[in-house]
Amino acid sequence: MTTRVELTKVQVLGKNPTSFDDPITLSVVLEVFERVPTDPIDVKFTWAPIWDFSVDQELDELEVGPLTTLGKHEFTIQSDGPDFSQVPDPTGPTALLVSFTYKNQEFLHLGFNTTITCDGDIPDAFTSADQLTRFVGKCHPKHTVIQWDANASAENDTESINSACGEQRSKEIIQSPHESNKDSVGEPPLKKRREID
Repeated sequence: MTTRVELTKVQVLGKNPTSFDDPITLSVVLEVFERVPTDPIDVKFTWAPIWDFSVDQELDELEVGPLTTLGKHEFTIQSDGPDFSQVPDPTGPTALLVSFTYKNQEFLHLGFNTTITCDGDIPDAFTSADQLTRFVGKCHPKHTVIQWDANASAENDTESINSACGEQRSKEIIQSPHESNKDSVGEPPLKKRREID
């Protein structure tokens, strides 16, 4: 069995639209299949304005779990709001990115279309976020297949080895009936391998 974790639902909580620098809160439902992961899942929020050069802001990082049972798990995650002063034009096109990783491997990436509007005329330079309103729009999820836990890999390797050994043993049995009455020294019998949980 191998672990599989998939997104079932994601929803923005609280006022939306809201003030530019308000905290960002999401309700997330993940479903675990076959085998539960042994460690927590890392979540990272990134504010990513689409600009000529990188002005991304890492808003927050947190841990979820570990998820100890199969089935659906619903939880709420929250990050600080973005800092308007770090963006040349806060009203430009922007994405909110939420990354889910397990042992430094990203298995789920959420990208939200985000719209920033200004109440009144847009100044040459913003001195506060008071005029700015943030709307987090449609989510575009992307799943990636990763290797979850080493024990799952070891279990698969053991099954492959046992299968290969079984095939070799069958060949020996098929090839030896004419020698059943001869005294001979053959390979030692196969020992039962210890099963790996």
